[in-house]
Amino acid sequence: MSNVAPKGTWKTNPALALLCLFGWYAAVVGAFFALAHTLPDTVDPDCQESFCGSPRDGFLIAGIFFGAPALFVALLISLVMLGLASARSPETSAGRVGFIAAVPAFVLLALAACAVAR
Repeated sequence: MSNVAPKGTWKTNPALALLCLFGWYAAVVGAFFALAHTLPDTVDPDCQESFCGSPRDGFLIAGIFFGAPALFVALLISLVMLGLASARSPETSAGRVGFIAAVPAFVLLALAACAVAR
């Protein structure tokens, strides 16, 4: 049992690390909406389809139907990473643990940026 218990004092405050993680997720959501704002909001006048929306509308709808569930799964992965990172190295600062745990959200944001660039 001594291999599992930390040997020194805990420098990682789990509540602060969780708050940092949620802050990074809020930044990712804000960056998503900033990316959506860069897309044009004009509808093609020659559109003959059932849904004629702007590129911004399509990006936001894709974000709601595909991005939100993916962000939820990334949050679950981040919470597991947060628990493992704070338990394996309790001497690491809470900000660093929260940043490391937010990596799945950054990957999703990079994928969204690639979708905008395409």
